[in-house]
Amino acid sequence: MESLCFRKEMTFYAQQQQPRTPNKTPTLLLRDVEKTLQRVTNTYTNNTNVKPSRAFTGWMKRGKREFTAKDETSAFLERCEYVCVENEEDQRRLPTANEKRARELFEDFKEQSSPFAVLLVPGLWGHHYPGYYVTVRDVFRSIDIECEISRVNSEGSVKENARTVKDEIEALSENTKSDKNERRRRVLAMGHSKGGLDIAAALALFETELEDKLAGFVCVQSPYGGSPIAEDLLSNKYVRSGVHFALEAAFGESRNSEAIKKMVKPVEDLTYRARIRFLRKHPLPEQFRDKTVCFHSKTTSKDSAMTNIALYSLSQYNEEGDGLVCRSDAEIPHTRVVRYDEEFDHVDPAFPTAFSDALVRDHREFYAKENERRIKRGNEMLLPTPLGIKGAELTSQVLAVPGRVKHDTASVHLALAHLALSAPAKKKKKKKKKESIVLQNGEREVVA
Repeated sequence: MESLCFRKEMTFYAQQQQPRTPNKTPTLLLRDVEKTLQRVTNTYTNNTNVKPSRAFTGWMKRGKREFTAKDETSAFLERCEYVCVENEEDQRRLPTANEKRARELFEDFKEQSSPFAVLLVPGLWGHHYPGYYVTVRDVFRSIDIECEISRVNSEGSVKENARTVKDEIEALSENTKSDKNERRRRVLAMGHSKGGLDIAAALALFETELEDKLAGFVCVQSPYGGSPIAEDLLSNKYVRSGVHFALEAAFGESRNSEAIKKMVKPVEDLTYRARIRFLRKHPLPEQFRDKTVCFHSKTTSKDSAMTNIALYSLSQYNEEGDGLVCRSDAEIPHTRVVRYDEEFDHVDPAFPTAFSDALVRDHREFYAKENERRIKRGNEMLLPTPLGIKGAELTSQVLAVPGRVKHDTASVHLALAHLALSAPAKKKKKKKKKESIVLQNGEREVVA
């Protein structure tokens, strides 16, 4: 019955889409996506009581091995409060990072003989959104810290992107040598959402190559254990078809095209089943755990576009989250964690609060090479797409609502970066001195 109802719904939708309108505005495209997703959700909800992620949410903490993680929330807040300054004269303005205080915060690290650079790794489909991670990049550069946004394929698999991240860390390390002693600078890798998984995979797959090049690792809202949204969307073949329909409406590509298939493929890497399989073979190496900080948050604000999705996870699985990632799935075992309790949804860390034509222009130039690569591979869906631009613009308007968040994304990333760089020094095991005793026959025998 479920299959028949869903198939009828999809057939009805397909009929409505013919003929396709060639010149739809981004606003109409966005409405199409919303209507399609709502239709898919209603059909699935009304025809099934199955909860695909029920056995998986928080699986790492429910495992046989004891789950441990050091709570660094208070240390994070101390740094964040120091950097983030609210405008006392106009409370309607958003909180911002104070440049002078940010410089002071990192002064000690800059004076070290081996300073650092920052690599920001975007999440899933990040190429489609102008301004993704630009605010964070610019704040690091404003205090004279070299910072680059990764060119990982935002529609690539975790393993594919792991090699790209590894190459970028090595290149950034090579290109940022100290003038005094030619020592390589180490790299602080910060990843949002799937970007954190790409970094973790790079560290696991290329441990030897990166062990001397990593200054720290920050996971921001990354579904290290998996995501119930990804699991639920792809666990049912009819709902999966609905996802294809939604992407067709969003990007103007045929739902059976290679472009749409490639967009769905990396979502599979975020399912619980895929993460369990991957982590069994490639867990985060022990030597990187002290350098790792995991940040997760929740959203409940009526002004957030992610609240309804977060409520779905809460109602179905009793799990709090930021809209796409549950808090219990965002912590890496035996690392340091920040359990942020203020309002902060899944798009807050990455999207800008101000949108402009210049931002779109810069984005087009930044991804000119990406489009060339796509054309060579036969993918004519050029970036950024109209929906990506409109989506980024609408999201920026939401993020700019005064009073919604307590700390801005720049301050959050500055505090997380400082926390990761302040990893406790590992205690070296003292070698026991070997002693010798004289035996009755005059010979010496060494004892521990």
